[in-house]
Amino acid sequence: MLFQALDKLRQQTVISTVVMMVLGLLMLTIPAQYDMTLVSILGYVIILLGAVMIWDFIAGDKKLSDCILFTAAMLLILLGIFILVSGDNILRILSVLFGILLMVDGLHSGLHAWMYARRSGKKWWWILMILSILLFAAGIIIFNNPWWDTAHSFVKVIGGVILCAAGIGIVRLILVWPIRKA
Repeated sequence: MLFQALDKLRQQTVISTVVMMVLGLLMLTIPAQYDMTLVSILGYVIILLGAVMIWDFIAGDKKLSDCILFTAAMLLILLGIFILVSGDNILRILSVLFGILLMVDGLHSGLHAWMYARRSGKKWWWILMILSILLFAAGIIIFNNPWWDTAHSFVKVIGGVILCAAGIGIVRLILVWPIRKA
C-alpha cells in the first residue's frame, strides 16, 4: 500500500514539476504586452485541468478522497471560466488562486515528507519539511499580495515562485522515492 501511494505520488510529481517549470519560465520571460494573453491561457489550462481531474474521477475508484477531488475539479472549471470572463479584477483573483495553490502544495509536500519520507527511512526528509514550510509562507505572501500592483511585476513574482515550487517538487521526488529491498 505504501509503495502504491508512492508510485502514484511520483507520477503526479513528475507531471506537475514539468508543467510548473515550463509555466514558471514562460512567466519570467514573457514581455509585458502578452500578460493578458498568458492570463487567458491560464484560464483555459485551469479548465483543462479540471476536465482531466473529472475524467480521472470517472475512470478511477470512487473513494471519499476522489469525491473531494471531483468537487475541486468542478470548482477549478468554474474558476477557469471566471478568469476568462473577468476583466480588471484579474490581478486579485490570480493572487488568491496562486496563494491558495502554493499553500496547498506546501501542506501536501510537508505531509508527504512526514508520512512517507520519514517512514521510509530517508536521511534528509527534514529538508523537504523546511522547503514545504517556505512554500506555504510564499503562498501566504502571494495570497495577501501586498507589494505588486502591476500585472507584469506580479506575473514575474508568480513565475519565480512557481519555479521554486518545481524545485521543491524535484526534491520531493528524490526524497520520497522508495528503495525497494528484495
